[in-house]
Amino acid sequence: MTRRDLVDDVLTSSDEPDGPLTDGAEDTTQQSGTDVPPEASDDELLDALGDDVSRDVLVSCNRAPMTAEELAENCDVSESTIYRRLESLSNLGLIERTQRVDAPSKTCYETVIDGLSIHVGDSLRVEPGSSNYVVDAMRTLLAAIDVQQLAYDREQNCVDARFELEPHLLDALVELYIRDSPSRDQ
Repeated sequence: MTRRDLVDDVLTSSDEPDGPLTDGAEDTTQQSGTDVPPEASDDELLDALGDDVSRDVLVSCNRAPMTAEELAENCDVSESTIYRRLESLSNLGLIERTQRVDAPSKTCYETVIDGLSIHVGDSLRVEPGSSNYVVDAMRTLLAAIDVQQLAYDREQNCVDARFELEPHLLDALVELYIRDSPSRDQ
């Protein structure tokens, strides 16, 4: 059994309700019903996110539906530039046409995702939904250390992880734990 298999086995072994130590916690970050279309490649999504105007459009349209004219003014670019970005973002499934109650005759645009998560591993992949910081932190931890034993206590919903650290890394871990402990108690 590989280290990843061991971790997956422990995290999925609970029959308790989903919590921060179960796979279900990761699923709560996915927006119900709205996904990036499968034809949208990771490269296309990253290219769109790499453009300042596209990012501004996504953020602006996430706050409230906006017309192209409002977006052009808000992003300080021409309407033709906005229409190009809107077409690209719409094709990627990030924006959709809608109408506002206060302006039913005008076409507005609205962001239809709550976030994108970028994962770097063997390859780069983009997933719809906001990043789950707990799962991301666990992935980072598992990538950095060699977990030698992992056990899950269902009654206490607790994971016991054993790993070896070089002395300087142990000192850094203890220092971080001590520094961040008061914030955990609040």
